[in-house]
Amino acid sequence: MRIENEMLSRFNNLESQSMNSFEMSLSQELDFFFDNVMDTVVDYFKEEVTV
Repeated sequence: MRIENEMLSRFNNLESQSMNSFEMSLSQELDFFFDNVMDTVVDYFKEEVTV
């Protein structure tokens, strides 16, 4: 029983770590995407104003 509990706790720890890394990579991807989108939008409006 003790070994089972230890294995379950290790599995839960590994699972939570992998989810955290996935969330971090997704968050970083979204940040990168929105930064690019905002840069594009700002550039577009700068061009519109100068024309």
